[in-house]
Amino acid sequence: MIFFYHLFSAFAIFIFVPYFVIYSFFSRNKWRRLNDHFGFVSLKKPAEPSSKTIWFQALSMGEVVGVTPTIRLLKKNRPQDRIVVSVTTDSGFEAAKRKLSDIDGVFFFPLDCFMFTWAAIKKINPNLFVLVETGFWPGLIHLLSIKGIPILLFNGRISSSSMRKYKAFGSFFSKQFNRFTMLCMQNPHSKNKLESLGVENSRLMVVGDPKFDILSNPSNERRTKTRQKLCIAPLSMVWVAGSTHQGEDEIILEVHGRLREQIGNLILILAPRRLERCAHIAKIITAKGMSFVRRSDQRNNSSGRFTILLLDTMGELAEVYSICDLAFVGRSLLPPGGGHNLIEPIAQGKPVLFGPFVENNQHNADELVKSGLGIRVNNAEEIEKSVRNWLSDKSELAKLEGKAKGFILHHQGASQRMVSLIETQLKN
Repeated sequence: MIFFYHLFSAFAIFIFVPYFVIYSFFSRNKWRRLNDHFGFVSLKKPAEPSSKTIWFQALSMGEVVGVTPTIRLLKKNRPQDRIVVSVTTDSGFEAAKRKLSDIDGVFFFPLDCFMFTWAAIKKINPNLFVLVETGFWPGLIHLLSIKGIPILLFNGRISSSSMRKYKAFGSFFSKQFNRFTMLCMQNPHSKNKLESLGVENSRLMVVGDPKFDILSNPSNERRTKTRQKLCIAPLSMVWVAGSTHQGEDEIILEVHGRLREQIGNLILILAPRRLERCAHIAKIITAKGMSFVRRSDQRNNSSGRFTILLLDTMGELAEVYSICDLAFVGRSLLPPGGGHNLIEPIAQGKPVLFGPFVENNQHNADELVKSGLGIRVNNAEEIEKSVRNWLSDKSELAKLEGKAKGFILHHQGASQRMVSLIETQLKN
């Protein structure tokens, strides 16, 4: 079947490539790096003839962030080796350039046509290929296996929707996964799903989630400065609705309005996932007659009272979680959902609420509920009840902060385990 895939891709490029070139005009980086997509990758030559080349593929910004600790450890342990990273999106390219400025190359992943992928493999000449989380391009994986290049999957996770697709073409995908030297899964659930597809057990292992390795916990002094910067009074109580999606904001605002009737010093920090939605959300808040301020306006003018802070800036959500009493994490309350990062607020010692649709973070969600650090809520009434209960018991919040720190420590170490596996493969 893989032969037909290669044949189809060869014919498809005549239709697809012109559209892709036009699409690249509207990209921040793809047009300037168009050659990358066709396999003509520009890289530094290895510093030493004996050095090894490790090629990481990280789809977007999230995958780049997740693999950064692993690459940092590899650079420290094996400074003689060449490490290169390919990405698929503009955000991934910019994140790799910013976070991994000292590696030997950042480029866009080639289109999965054998002419392009074969050219990229010859140019890069990797000793090891590491795929981060997702992006199982059959053509490239097949060519790497033909060349005898070890292939590792790092931080693998299989959603239910992906599983349905894999089962529909069971024989094809089981062969694909069995071409991997090792599939390092985020949790046992994903490992079991691959086993049910017919993936050999000897190729599967659970290494954990590397996102636990990159979380920081600011000092009390830093948290005080953050509250001052956000113009939040020392005695105010704060809850955060982070990474919300369309439809969730209205529910959160409804809940906040009712909570304010009982808790007069309560502040909501509302952080939509997409900043372009902030103008629409501002209109909703205004229509409800609630006082609010945009975070971007605070930078120029710190005066004014508000009950809602609309976070319309990039890169401040983790810092905001550090000064709240509890958090709600979005893309979870309404279908199809999927969920966003639940461990960011937990890393700051804060309990977390989330909806029933957390497929992409199901394992973490189940563990948080089991440990008492998370509550699954289905509607506005359940959110209101849970927020009120937690805010009314300061001693319980203090206990949860200590438990959250232990939860994070228990789950750290995935990056080091992955480095050990990579080093073992390079010795073979």
